[in-house]
Amino acid sequence: MKVRLLSCLAIAASLFVVPQLAVAASLVINDALASENIVFNVGQFEGGFILDGTQVQIGLGSASITVAETTAAGAPITHTFSGDWITSGLTPMSGVIAFAEPGVPTSQGVSDILTFSYTAGPLGGHLTGTFVSDTEGSLLPLPAGATVVAEGTPFVFNNGNITASATSDVADVPEPSALALFGTVLAILGFTFLRRPRATRN
Repeated sequence: MKVRLLSCLAIAASLFVVPQLAVAASLVINDALASENIVFNVGQFEGGFILDGTQVQIGLGSASITVAETTAAGAPITHTFSGDWITSGLTPMSGVIAFAEPGVPTSQGVSDILTFSYTAGPLGGHLTGTFVSDTEGSLLPLPAGATVVAEGTPFVFNNGNITASATSDVADVPEPSALALFGTVLAILGFTFLRRPRATRN
């Protein structure tokens, strides 16, 4: 009985010591925010995930990183990323994905551009790529040979033991200008004043 109990304890202890494979590494790039930011949600990159030269996650945990779309001067920022994770089923592949702006021909520009490349790495899988978003009032030139997808539609680029997707920003809903709004208020006030009955004098 004691031998059996000790054997069970030894097996249980070994489960804590022996590194376990992650269920799946994950990368979600979300540019569909109301703010001028992009969120990178990453998780379970056993060999680490690097964003813009800084390691932001390693091991079986997860992290959410918010980055700006543009510089202080309003220029687009190209965010670079790479990650390594444990896998044995990786298929080497790469792509250039351009997210279309609704109602705008892609020849005039696109909203966001994702590049990615899957290659073999020290743990089995290695992912590198970039993501860049357009600035307010201007679009990005369409890269030659890019695959065009609809804006706001998540583009999924899964591979061996990793789930990955990117979602472009959505078109801003045009708001009335302050001057037009002010003019409307003045017109309403003027109409109300004209319709008001005047007091008679004796």
